[in-house]
Amino acid sequence: MLRNERPVNQKANMGAHEALEHAEHASHAHGSKQMGVTMAILAVLIALGAAMVGSQRQELMTTLLDQSWAHSSWVAASVRSTMTASDLQKLHGQPGAAANPALPQLLHLDSDYTTETKLAKEWDDACEPLIDAHYDAAEGYEHAQLIAEVALIIASIAVLLNNRMAWILSLVIGAISVGFIGYTFISARGEVEENHHKVEHAEKAYEEHTENDLDSKGRDQLLNDLDPGGKIRATFASEAKQGEEPAKGEHEEPKAQQEKEDE
Repeated sequence: MLRNERPVNQKANMGAHEALEHAEHASHAHGSKQMGVTMAILAVLIALGAAMVGSQRQELMTTLLDQSWAHSSWVAASVRSTMTASDLQKLHGQPGAAANPALPQLLHLDSDYTTETKLAKEWDDACEPLIDAHYDAAEGYEHAQLIAEVALIIASIAVLLNNRMAWILSLVIGAISVGFIGYTFISARGEVEENHHKVEHAEKAYEEHTENDLDSKGRDQLLNDLDPGGKIRATFASEAKQGEEPAKGEHEEPKAQQEKEDE
């Protein structure tokens, strides 16, 4: 009787041991699946961070080009304003300057260039906060991307070692990366939009002024006052035309010679 019971107990123990092994393998497989999903999510975070960094850097380059154009416009307006002030200074030293017919036009040009210089300077200055906003946003997304990469490395180690603690640590670091992305997006979005509107407003004000300025009108009027009928300018034009004809003939002669040699 005892002999028959012993094999039965052994079989029962072996069955229980196999069941535990199967349960352990199943739990390991389930844990590996979760770790794999975690790695995939972290890879998506890294790709998202890289895309956001690229977008902000592209916007940064565009804003830098806009600022370069605004700065060039400011420099050009400053030079024109300085030249007009110099002309006024010369006119001031001449006798009867107040009765000079060119004085009103020069005063108009001086006022126009002064306003243009001011608007161009405001446009140039408005670009600086927008550049800082894009730079800070790109830096924030880059930090989030770096944190996600660290989390992915730890998750890879967790898969290799089948270590649950390492996996949990990768989840925590991944959550920090998500927090960085969210914080950067919320803070940068409002700042970028606000400064972008300021740049657009300053640029629009400058363009509206340059479209209605007195530059071309004043220049034509001043030339007509100094050269009534355009006789002097016509002389310059005819001289320039006569100078082009010999040069054209000189270019045509070698060409004709070359055609004869080819024949």
